Amino acid sequence: MLSQDNQPLNRNADGVMAATGAPPIATYGEVFVDGAIIELIRGAQDGSPELMLWDGTKETIGARVEHRGQLYEPAPITASILRELNLSTHRCTHGSTCEFLEATCKLVATYTGLPEKSTSLVGRFVLATALVEALSVAPTLTIVGPDTARGNRLMELLRCLCRHSLPLTGVTPAGFCSLASGARFTYLISQACVGDKLHTLLDDVTSRERKIPFRGRLLDLFGVQVIHSASHVAGDSRALRSIQIPMISTGHDLPVFDFDTRLRITNDFQAKSLSFRRASLGMACKMDFDASNFAFALRDRARSLATATPDDRELQAGVFNLLREEDAEIRADRLIDPSVIAGEAVLVGWHGSPAGTVYVADLAVFAQEILRRRGEATTIEPAVFGKQLKLLGFVTERDAKGKKLRLTEAVRDRAQELVRDIGAPEGSDGPRQSERES
Repeated sequence: MLSQDNQPLNRNADGVMAATGAPPIATYGEVFVDGAIIELIRGAQDGSPELMLWDGTKETIGARVEHRGQLYEPAPITASILRELNLSTHRCTHGSTCEFLEATCKLVATYTGLPEKSTSLVGRFVLATALVEALSVAPTLTIVGPDTARGNRLMELLRCLCRHSLPLTGVTPAGFCSLASGARFTYLISQACVGDKLHTLLDDVTSRERKIPFRGRLLDLFGVQVIHSASHVAGDSRALRSIQIPMISTGHDLPVFDFDTRLRITNDFQAKSLSFRRASLGMACKMDFDASNFAFALRDRARSLATATPDDRELQAGVFNLLREEDAEIRADRLIDPSVIAGEAVLVGWHGSPAGTVYVADLAVFAQEILRRRGEATTIEPAVFGKQLKLLGFVTERDAKGKKLRLTEAVRDRAQELVRDIGAPEGSDGPRQSERES
C-alpha cells in the first residue's frame, strides 16, 4: 500500500508488542536524533487520535507504533479539546518551500484582504508553526486594530492553517496551566482582555527551555501563540514583542468563508503542512540564521520567520525587508533609552578622561547633552543617574568630591555591551564623535 506521494505505507495492528516488552510511551509526537518523526494525527475511520511514524523510508500509521524496540501510543486528550483541535488525517505533497509559502500567502490575501507585507508575515508565521521544535523562542502573532470582523476572519483562517491549532477564550493563568503539557499547540486566544498575569505567563511559555511549576509538577507549555484582544493596541510595549498585524477597514467585501470552505481548506492544507514538516524539520533544527544585523528586540522574531523557510536562502533574506521599518523604529526609540544613554555617557567619559576616573556628576552632564542633541530636553540629576549606573552593573566609589567611576577595560566593555544589546548597530564603539566631544 502506498501513501499519496507513493511512499511505502504500513498500518499497525492495535496492541502489537515491542521487541523489548517495554510498556508503550504516551506521546503527542516525537522527533528522534536519527531523523525519524512520530506525528499525532486524527484517525480516518472514527476520528480517534493515532500516530504516524516516518523512519526515513517507510510510513507507519496506527493506534501504536514502534521505533527502535519501543512502542508509542497517543497521549490522552480531553474529549472537549480533541473536538476543537485541528489534526491532519493524512499527508500529501506540498511542493517546494517557495511554492508552499506562496500558496499560504494567497489564501491569507484572498480571505482576509491583508496587504502584501502583512500577508508575507502571516504566511511565514503559519509555516513556523509546523517547525516549532526548531525554534528556541516561539513567535507570537497579535491582531490589532479597529476592524474586529476582519480580525475574527483571520483567526478563523489561522485555525485552518496552523499546526495543532487550538482556539481558546476566557483564558486565565490557571486555566492555561490546565492544558496538556508537551502538546506543542498553536494557541489561538481571542478575548476582550488579557491581564498582566496572563501576559507574563504567555511570555514565559514562548521560551522552549522554560518550564512552569504547577501543583507539584513542571509543565511544558511551549507553543506558538496568536492573540486577538482589545487590550493589545499598536505601539503597546508588550505587543511590540510580537508580530503585529493591523486590521484596518478597507471597505472591500471578503469572499464567503463558510463551514464547507473552512473544512476544505483545513483538510487540504493540513495534509500539505505535514509533508512540509517532514521535509523541513531536520534542516530547520540545524539552521543557524545570523540575526545580528537586527535590533536586539527583533532577533528572536527574525530567527523564527527565517526558520520557517530553512532550505531557501532567498526567502530568508526577505525577512530583512519585512522587518526593516520596525527595526529602524526600534533603533530610533532606543537612541533615547536610559540604558543606552548611560552606556554612551560612560563611553564619552572613557574617551575624555585620561586620569582613568570620571565623576557621576560629569557623566550625568554627558548623558543630558546626548539627549539634548537627540531632541530630548530632559534634566538628569546626578543622584538618580548614580542609582541607574548601579542597577546597570557599574560600581562607583565616593571621595571628597562625590561619587566616581573607575574607567577600567571591564567598565568600557560593559558600556559597549549595553549599547549593542539595546539595538545600536553591531561594531558600534559608542556615541557619535560630536557627542564624545560634548
